[in-house]
Amino acid sequence: MSAETPARIDWAKHEEIDQLVPLLTALYQHEAPDTGPANAVDAQTHAERLLDQKTPHRLAIAWDENGNAIGLAAAALIVSVSLPQPENQLQMELKELFVLPTHRSVGVGAALMEWLEAEAWAAGVSRIDWHVRQSNTRGIAFYERFGGALVADRLSMRKTRPGD
Repeated sequence: MSAETPARIDWAKHEEIDQLVPLLTALYQHEAPDTGPANAVDAQTHAERLLDQKTPHRLAIAWDENGNAIGLAAAALIVSVSLPQPENQLQMELKELFVLPTHRSVGVGAALMEWLEAEAWAAGVSRIDWHVRQSNTRGIAFYERFGGALVADRLSMRKTRPGD
């Protein structure tokens, strides 16, 4: 791989939790900049929870040549409830794709998407689904380059716990 793309992409391992803290901290700042910097202890606890086998998602991590985590994708294999055909039952949900700002637009996100797609097809997945903000035109264009298409009849909905 070139210097612009990750040196390695693989599923995160428990022994890599310490290396994930800076990446997760940057993700928090990106997603909720008004909340202030994340506490390193909270980030480590969150990393442990993300890697817990009880959680459905797995983290794919992009690593640079120095062993620094520079990007992540959270994905889960799910079984369709509504499609009875065996060839359509296994699906992948991409929950998050994030690349450190210092490593954007150089192929890290593309490498993560290609790696996840290869993992999905090898696992027998029939489709990959994900959400993207309607206002994220760069993200939409990025996903369209990988064959992603907006689903016209679907909306994303959410309900939060009272008081949050």
